[in-house]
Amino acid sequence: MPNYLYNKTMPSIKDIKKIKLNDEFVHFGPDSIVSEIADSMDLKNIGAVPILDEHKTLLGVVSERDIVRKCVKDGRDPDLVSASDIMTTEIITVDLKMSSEIAIKIMGENNIRHLPVVDDQNKLINFISHRDLISSVRGSTKLNIILITFICMIIPIVFLTKSFGWI
Repeated sequence: MPNYLYNKTMPSIKDIKKIKLNDEFVHFGPDSIVSEIADSMDLKNIGAVPILDEHKTLLGVVSERDIVRKCVKDGRDPDLVSASDIMTTEIITVDLKMSSEIAIKIMGENNIRHLPVVDDQNKLINFISHRDLISSVRGSTKLNIILITFICMIIPIVFLTKSFGWI
C-alpha cells in the first residue's frame, strides 16, 4: 500500500481497543441463511457481518443495506436466501498499520460503516466499525491535549526557574 495511507501521528488500526484486546466478532459462512444473520445482527445491535470460509478467509460482507436491497425489497424469503446470494464481494479492507484517520476517510468516501481488518493473505483479523475508529481517534486527541497542556505548563516554569537562577 502507498505510504500516505500510514499517518505516523495518528493512531493506527492496531491501536483500536477491539484489536488490542483481540475481541471476538460475529461472522458467518457463505451458506448461512439471511434470517439467521438478521436475527444475530439484531440481537447484537450490529449493522454488518463478515462472511468467511472455513480458513477464515474473507469472502464478503452482509450489511443491513444488503438484506434490505437484495432480499426484502425483492420479496425473497430470508429463510431461503443464503449469505452468498446477497453478500457484497467487492470489499474494501485495511491492515493493522493503516492510520485510523485514513480509515475514517475511506469509510466516508465509500459510504460504508464497517471495515474488515485483514492480514496479507486476506485472513480476517477483526471487523471494525465507524464507531470503533471514532473512539480511537477521540482517545488519541484527548491524550494530545493533555500532553500539550502539560508542556505549556512546564516550559514557562523551567524558563522562569532558569531565568532567576533557581536551577
